Amino acid sequence: MVEPPAPPIELTPLVACSADTAQDVLWHIAEYAPRLRKWLVANPSATPAMLEYLAQVGGPGVPEALRILLKSLEMNGSGSDQPFIASTAL
Repeated sequence: MVEPPAPPIELTPLVACSADTAQDVLWHIAEYAPRLRKWLVANPSATPAMLEYLAQVGGPGVPEALRILLKSLEMNGSGSDQPFIASTAL
């Protein structure tokens, strides 16, 4: 017997900021769910390329989320190895 496919993933802030969410789902959110983009910034699995993309396309709350991330990295002294930081103007 053939099993029906699993239902689609409901896109929520929790899915967007979970480190366990697959990269293809994160990129889908980045491209098609502007209201959830700010939550991607908080995801520890977000790649520099994704953060660069988010900085370019924006969305509700994205500039503020990026400012918070950059401030956090500066305070922790861990921003020097992030090419995204050097190339993004906020």
